[in-house]
Amino acid sequence: MEKSRLRVIIWNEFKRGNTAAETFRIINENEGKNVVSYSTVTRWFAKFRVDDEKLEDKPRAGRPSKLDKDALRRKIEDDPHITIRELEELLNCGKSTIDDHLKAMGMVKKLDKWVPHNLTDLQKAKRRCASEKLLQRCKNEEFLDRIVTIDEKWISFNNTRRSTSWCKRGEAPKPVPKPELHEKKLMVTVWWCSSGVIQYDFMKPGQSITADTYCAQIDKLRHNLPTMVRRRGPIILQDNARPHAAKKTVAKFRELGYEVLEHPPYSPDLAPTDFHLFKHLSSFLNGRIFKTPDDAKNAFKNFINSRNPEFYNRGIKKLYRWQDCIDSDGNYFD
Repeated sequence: MEKSRLRVIIWNEFKRGNTAAETFRIINENEGKNVVSYSTVTRWFAKFRVDDEKLEDKPRAGRPSKLDKDALRRKIEDDPHITIRELEELLNCGKSTIDDHLKAMGMVKKLDKWVPHNLTDLQKAKRRCASEKLLQRCKNEEFLDRIVTIDEKWISFNNTRRSTSWCKRGEAPKPVPKPELHEKKLMVTVWWCSSGVIQYDFMKPGQSITADTYCAQIDKLRHNLPTMVRRRGPIILQDNARPHAAKKTVAKFRELGYEVLEHPPYSPDLAPTDFHLFKHLSSFLNGRIFKTPDDAKNAFKNFINSRNPEFYNRGIKKLYRWQDCIDSDGNYFD
């Protein structure tokens, strides 16, 4: 929504005698969730109370240049898929400041996730060591068919543009249309194995996953496991996102007796959901526009239904790329 129209709506609600909280609720119910933040509504109410009836922002040099580095790191850890535009709003800081801090942290986008541009020697060693152990295990036992892998993905309502990639420094980025600040999207969590998708869950628009919702999905998984996987015992392959590594989640897997496969941090190139399933899903959704959450959900379901069992089997078997990680001495290879 254009800022000018949004401010007119806020002004009208202010003149009607509604509070900032009531206005915030009304706008998000009528115009869509996350169209405006509560802090924005209260800021304009404060301006109107001092008889400042102008609906334009006062001239300013930009958003605050100070940034809490720990807060930035936490946001990325909580949601590795988060965009810079979303970070601007959540941290109330300008794009250039966020860009500078991300560069100082050495973070880039890879397979749609924030990862270090230059892995440290320790991070590379962990990737190489884990790959060596897992590849050796493959030689000793057939366990890939026991793997149940999981991850979350934001599905945008507007897929007519591709996200900017921050993989190579020194290259001029391709020009892309500037996205809306409050872009509509919903999150889907997918659990799958070599025989196909086991289950998927949609969060409410704008809502992300927590340890509580993740554990609820694990309980649901227990009843949906394919017979062969249940009989031999599932091996969970997940990344190190905060809900996945939470104490409550660890306790839940321990309670059920599920093994969690070793997976080194910052390794989307070693995660089948990232390098296979979601990569194909992004291509499937590219160019599409959804008007409602149901439209987005149906598109995802159509994608799942259009894949045959071999598609999923091929994605899991690609885990033999552990050898590529070893050959690259722990560096990114994809």
